[in-house]
Amino acid sequence: MHKDQSLVEIPLNDRIHELVERFGPWRTALAVLFAAWRQRKIRNVVSGLSPRMLEDIGLPVDEVQRLPPRISLWDIRL
Repeated sequence: MHKDQSLVEIPLNDRIHELVERFGPWRTALAVLFAAWRQRKIRNVVSGLSPRMLEDIGLPVDEVQRLPPRISLWDIRL
């Protein structure tokens, strides 16, 4: 079995210590921050969407938030 393919799980504290020794504290800290930022960016946040957009993607909309529909020139008929 290859050395890197170990079945024994290394505790997180030891793994972090190993990374700090190998790459240094600044590079390790920046890598952790970058990974956290990327993870935040991946998450879908719908709190900023309008009720109309929530309806379009099939999510529930509070009736309190819903604005009356706008009058369009296409709705005017003679």
